[in-house]
Amino acid sequence: MGSGVGHIFRLCVASLGDLFFPRFCLVCGAKLDIGERHLCPRCADDIPFTYFWGWDGNPAEQRLAEAHVEKACSLFFYRRDSDYSSLIHQFKYGGDIPLGRRLAGMLAGEMAASGRFADIDAVVPIPLHPLKKFRRGFNQSDIIARELAVALGAAFEPRLIRRRRFTRTQTRTADRRRNMAGAFAVNEKALRRLRSAGTFHILLVDDVLTTGSTIAAAASVLPSDFRLAAATLACVE
Repeated sequence: MGSGVGHIFRLCVASLGDLFFPRFCLVCGAKLDIGERHLCPRCADDIPFTYFWGWDGNPAEQRLAEAHVEKACSLFFYRRDSDYSSLIHQFKYGGDIPLGRRLAGMLAGEMAASGRFADIDAVVPIPLHPLKKFRRGFNQSDIIARELAVALGAAFEPRLIRRRRFTRTQTRTADRRRNMAGAFAVNEKALRRLRSAGTFHILLVDDVLTTGSTIAAAASVLPSDFRLAAATLACVE
C-alpha cells in the first residue's frame, strides 16, 4: 500500500516537473512523456547501432589493427549531419552524465551478451589532460569505462595510463597522429601491480573512434605482453 502511494506521489512530482520544465528528445525535439529520458521511443528504436560487438574483423578493428588491438566495438555510428551526434555532444560538452551512463550501459549489455569480451581483465579509460578535465569537470571515458567494467566483471583501472601533455583537436589524419605522439605514459607502479595479479587483457575505452590515433597512442605505451581490446560509444563513419 505504502509503495503504491509513493509511486503515485513520484508520478505527481514528475508531472509537475514536466509541466513547468518540459523535457525534449535530444534527437528529434519531441516532448518527452513521464518516465522518458533523453530519447523518445521512436528515436530510441532508431539508434544507428554498429553491431560491432558480434562482428569479427569489423571496421573498428580494422582501424586499430596497427595498434595491435585484437577486438574493438562501438555502440553507434557517428555522422556530423546526423541528429544522433547530439548524444555525444550533450554528454561530453553538456555534462549530461546520466545520458553517458545510459549509453555506456547499452554498450556494456551488448558486449557482455556477445561473449567476445568475456576474458577482459581490466578496463582502462583514455585519460584527459588534468587541465582539460578541470575545465570539463569529469572525464567522459571514466564514465563509460566504469559501466563496462561492471558488466564485464573486470577491474576498473583509471591510473594505468596518464596524459603527459595537452593535445588539441585536429581534423586531418596525419595531424591527429602527430598530435598524439608522446601524449601518454604508463604508470609503472600500476603496471607492476597488474602484472603481479596476472592481469594482462586490457580494454581501452574512449568516447568516439575517429582515426584511431588516440587509442593507438595509448596502446603504444603498454608492453607487448599485454593483449588489447577497445570500446567506444561512437564510431565516425
